[in-house]
Amino acid sequence: MILYVLRFSLALAFILGFYKLLLEKEKSYNFNRFYLLGGLLFSLIVPLVSFGASREVKQMINEMPVYIPTNYNHQVSLLVLIYWIVTSLFFLRFGVHIFDFIRKIRKHERLTFEHAVVVLTDQKITPYSFLKYIFIRREQYDSLPPEILKHELAHVTQLHTIDIFFIELVKNFIWVNPMLIIYKRAMQLNHEFLADNSVVHSHNNIKYYQGLLIDYLDASKTPLSCGFNFSVTKKRLKMMRKQKEKIHSIKQSMVIPLFILILIACSDNPGVSGEEMLNYWRSTANMEEVLRTGTMDDEDLKKSIIVPIETKARYDSLMDIYNRMNKAQKKSVYKLPAYLEPISEE
Repeated sequence: MILYVLRFSLALAFILGFYKLLLEKEKSYNFNRFYLLGGLLFSLIVPLVSFGASREVKQMINEMPVYIPTNYNHQVSLLVLIYWIVTSLFFLRFGVHIFDFIRKIRKHERLTFEHAVVVLTDQKITPYSFLKYIFIRREQYDSLPPEILKHELAHVTQLHTIDIFFIELVKNFIWVNPMLIIYKRAMQLNHEFLADNSVVHSHNNIKYYQGLLIDYLDASKTPLSCGFNFSVTKKRLKMMRKQKEKIHSIKQSMVIPLFILILIACSDNPGVSGEEMLNYWRSTANMEEVLRTGTMDDEDLKKSIIVPIETKARYDSLMDIYNRMNKAQKKSVYKLPAYLEPISEE
């Protein structure tokens, strides 16, 4: 689990760093959206990928007996328990937010608006959306500028809530990685760019729309919603007037080499060959029995099934094999204890 999280975090750092440096300021909002979604999914998968291990090696690993240390690690057990308790609390909070949306939808009046459903609430809120629902203050509805509704409708039709669901689920499982908070903000800001772009193309009055953004600025926002009030900054206002750069396609083409680099750097260790695994196994397969009784099975020795560790060089060779094994291979064998020099007979 720890190795998986570390590899995931490394892959995510590459993807987020590349986005912040080269893509975030580009007016390729749809490309950026799928880059962020694909990058997150790629980061989840790449630690599970293993290169170089053949089918025969994997079969040999699976068929070897697994030795579990007799000393049970209570500290690890406690950490696992804490992890699942915290994870459960995050999912409980996630469920509470979902339930709160359902309660608001059922409680208040609903109107159909193009491909969305407008929910008229009595709360003092700025407009925001969740799935196909747009939440608006009842007393504001009749006087609401059409640009505001168009903005929220863009969130609905482009299914931005699905992106938020995805990142929230990942955050709930891998809550130990604070980088996911920054990643979520990048996704949300790009959602706002997409919605802004939809309004600007429809109404073609950037200056007026920018004034609306400032007028409706509000810091309140629910974690799972897409809101008109999110992060109204100089960056967002500037992006409306920014022209698409000619080199944007060059930057986008660099994504494929980036993903290949991440795949090489963050995938699982291919481990050692089947021959080396067999070599290690023949000296350690009955190690617990040897340590307990001080003897080896004579029949196995005669058949050369078991190879004794008679020298320090042999021990070092086996430890070198063990250190180069991947996680799955290490789980299938017994780790040698520290080497003890044989007692010389006087």
